[in-house]
Amino acid sequence: MVKLKQQSKWVLLLVSVVLVFALTACGDTKDAAKETGQGTTPSETAATTEAPKSDVSLTLWHFKVAFDPGLKAVADAFKEKTGVTVVTQVTTPAETYNQKMTASATANSLPDLYITGAAPGAGAYDGRAMSWTEELEKDSGWKNSFFPAALSGVMVNQGAIDGWNADVKASDWQKARTVGEYYGIPIDVGAFYTIYGNAKLIEQAGLPTTAPASMEDWLENMKTVKEKTGVPGFVFSAKTFTVYENWMANFVDYMKNGPEEYTKFMNGESKMSDPAHIQAAQFIEDVTKSGNMIPGAVSLDIDPADQAFAQGKAAYSLGGTFTYASLTQMGMDPKDIISFRVPAYKGSKIPDAQVTPFALTQIHVKDKGSHQKEAIEFVKFLTSDEGMTLYANAAFDIPAVNIKNTDALNDTIKSMLNSLSSESNWFSENVNISNKIFEPQWNKFHEMKQKIILGAATAIQAAEAFDKATEAEKAKK
Repeated sequence: MVKLKQQSKWVLLLVSVVLVFALTACGDTKDAAKETGQGTTPSETAATTEAPKSDVSLTLWHFKVAFDPGLKAVADAFKEKTGVTVVTQVTTPAETYNQKMTASATANSLPDLYITGAAPGAGAYDGRAMSWTEELEKDSGWKNSFFPAALSGVMVNQGAIDGWNADVKASDWQKARTVGEYYGIPIDVGAFYTIYGNAKLIEQAGLPTTAPASMEDWLENMKTVKEKTGVPGFVFSAKTFTVYENWMANFVDYMKNGPEEYTKFMNGESKMSDPAHIQAAQFIEDVTKSGNMIPGAVSLDIDPADQAFAQGKAAYSLGGTFTYASLTQMGMDPKDIISFRVPAYKGSKIPDAQVTPFALTQIHVKDKGSHQKEAIEFVKFLTSDEGMTLYANAAFDIPAVNIKNTDALNDTIKSMLNSLSSESNWFSENVNISNKIFEPQWNKFHEMKQKIILGAATAIQAAEAFDKATEAEKAKK
């Protein structure tokens, strides 16, 4: 069940990230407009012509409260340019939205535009959504503006086709798909391996709000914050299996050891108790023994852990890029949030490793709708540099487009974007290796990790228990 929750947060592990969080966010769209050059002085306004007039009104359905300020900011700018009105409608929770969408598709009454989770063929409703394949092929500049992993996350691939052909419940339409088709356009991306910091607490401790140079420096920063403010340094959902393991530990091991040794470790050919890999357990022990693990961490689910950080109960929190919107919805001022990629240990082989983002959600246009032309124009504007900047700043979300000029983005989003790679790399291309984090031996580590936090086990005991579980699993194969 936890694995499904993880899958709902990212398309890499996939499909319904949308089910994890129904968020509320707010953003100053006027400031966003100024930052992107849309704001005008009174004299400039007088000199410009009136906005085009149109009686066309498009309806856009979606399921995320946090998206609405961003979508409305884009809709306002789109109306100024075209005269076309775009009305957004939010339905929550996600389960209710999904039921509404299914009923509307069955009745052939889908809205002009709608948003779903990002996955190949998701939201197509057996062809009731328009195919974007031709539009993307004839506009290579637009197609190439997306993060590669964003588009690949919504493209029909052979794996999806094989799955449909093997599924007795799959429709004839699904089984007739071909590789390379698109039925939605990605609007945001996400990644794990993100640390958030409370700028107020960090500054109160006399520390810079820049990213620490190494894991060792970060651990020292936690100690300083605790000494100066009395607030623990770290919070994460220690109750939830794979949050630490899949959002931090595996990537840290990859950075420290490089692809070859990391692969051996994940395949059970190297031991966690070896010096090269003990840090997975040692980090938990170090943070706990220094008094920097927030009390009650083993009982915290993901949202309560985020809430504790938002309330100033810890200086740093482990999350993903998608956590940012949650924190703002929980009341944190964006100015008080810093972020950086999980640090590497000193001497790591790939200390500057970048993370390849994956698609989270996609937008669809109803096929053969009465205003399909205008709906297509809106999607293209939304996914332009201008539209994505407006959206990102107001929705506190990471855009699916590799924006050329990031100066207009708020600092936290800019920082997260700088840690992302626009190209695939070894880590992103070998998810079959990183996905071994879901195997039973890692469940054993999760159990031992909790014992370390509770003072019932040491790092070496946890590592040895993991090694023993790994050997047991290998013997079953």
